[in-house]
Amino acid sequence: MKKKLFEIQTVLHKADLIYFTWNDVGGTYKVYRDGHHLYEGTVSEFSDGDFKHAKLYNYLIERVEDGIVIDVIALQTSAFAEQKNKESPLQSLVMTTIVAKTQIALSWEEIKDVAEYDVYRNGTHMTTAVGNSYIDRDFSLDEIYTYTIKSKRSLAKSEERFNVFQSIVSTVFGLLNPVSSKAEAAIEQFSVTKSIAKPRELLTPVQDRVRLPNVDRWGFRYMTFLQDDWVLNPNLLSRNRYFKGDDRGFDSNGASYRTRVDVELAYDLERSPLTFTRDVGPSIVYDAFKRFRKQATASHDGITLKRTNHGEDEAGFHLLHAVGNPLTTAPDINYEVRAVMRRDGTFDMTGYHDQAPHHEIYLMRGEENEWKPIHQAESKGLAWMSEVIAWQYWRISNFE
Repeated sequence: MKKKLFEIQTVLHKADLIYFTWNDVGGTYKVYRDGHHLYEGTVSEFSDGDFKHAKLYNYLIERVEDGIVIDVIALQTSAFAEQKNKESPLQSLVMTTIVAKTQIALSWEEIKDVAEYDVYRNGTHMTTAVGNSYIDRDFSLDEIYTYTIKSKRSLAKSEERFNVFQSIVSTVFGLLNPVSSKAEAAIEQFSVTKSIAKPRELLTPVQDRVRLPNVDRWGFRYMTFLQDDWVLNPNLLSRNRYFKGDDRGFDSNGASYRTRVDVELAYDLERSPLTFTRDVGPSIVYDAFKRFRKQATASHDGITLKRTNHGEDEAGFHLLHAVGNPLTTAPDINYEVRAVMRRDGTFDMTGYHDQAPHHEIYLMRGEENEWKPIHQAESKGLAWMSEVIAWQYWRISNFE
């Protein structure tokens, strides 16, 4: 008979319950949540009804024999949100991450009308999953892993920002725009990313863990930019034939941009202040012979930020962005971000944005002096800056 592995069997989510079971391989079990001891016994199941909705919790299950921890499972999950945010569907999406010596398992709440999910590990495509789960058994205990689940959905089936009329308009856009297709214009894109610490570190028993230093400073940067040096105006009837682009690729310190937002959260200062700066780059337009016509800078009033507090040493923000081109009638560059950045080093961020121009988001934490990319999206052309075109939705969090 095949020996049972010490792994999670089932995870159940309800509005008022997180419940999970594991293979009973003998011994006594201890369950911790965020370092707090909640259960000890020989029954291989645990129920938790004392939590905040949509918040990520880290559980640790230890198997003990004769007072010695023999094996450990680490699990991160959240409860169902009391209310779903239809404009940002990934914000309340329940995702469960399980790390054991023999597996890294991911499961996620199904996105309505999504048929399949592409799973990537450290940028490499691993599989196309028809269901909403993935198990990885070929991994190292001493390597950091980042898993991304990507999926698509027809705009006509969306319950979020769009309706049937907008779906029809996006299809017409695809027929008229030579650089796109009617299929592309009517497809929403979803991306959910989980950054996982070295499994060996996650599987360290509670009594052997060394307390890591607090992350007293968080930095967040969001920039939009035009990759090309010259950008043709989609409006063929306009005398303003070309816009000056930013002539660069993804770069956390790019000097030229359409807009830039910087946020800093300082837990080491009194009242943990959150500072917010915003800047808009100049718009420059040229005629058909690339002769200068005029220059102007849009107002930054459409960039707003509101601080959110979720508990002690657990703060974040809600960022809204709508900035237009002051030299021509055109849709705004639109995006939204909701973020939580905790003093213990964990974070959870989600948002959505237009499919133009380029979007790039970076994070800096603690004593690090380097911006790390957490989301980068290439432009599909200025004609895609419209609310009738499908948007990109993204979410990223970590498990440490």
